[in-house]
Amino acid sequence: MPFCPQCSYEYKEGKETCPDCNVNLVAELPPEEPEPNNTEDLDLVDIYSLPGLPYAEMVKEALAKEGIDCMIKSDFLSTSHLARGVGVAGTSARVLVKKEHAEKAKQILHTMMDHF
Repeated sequence: MPFCPQCSYEYKEGKETCPDCNVNLVAELPPEEPEPNNTEDLDLVDIYSLPGLPYAEMVKEALAKEGIDCMIKSDFLSTSHLARGVGVAGTSARVLVKKEHAEKAKQILHTMMDHF
């Protein structure tokens, strides 16, 4: 059975073009490429531990303003909040950045923490 190489729709024998994509059909589709694992290929560095997710989100926003992407790693309990946005006692959230951005991110964090 022929397939459309763009939309992957399968057609009955005898059809030569996809009416939706307006391209020639092929006998078989190329193998799908696996989705990249976003964290597996990155060289991430743990730069700071914060007392909960709200603080980590503030740091993430500050780093994003400087063009630094980061990942927040927290345990299940630190994503829960008590009344008025206070995190569960004893929980933490870790901030990770690409290795090449670690020093700049640490400087930004140091500046932020001096204001708390």
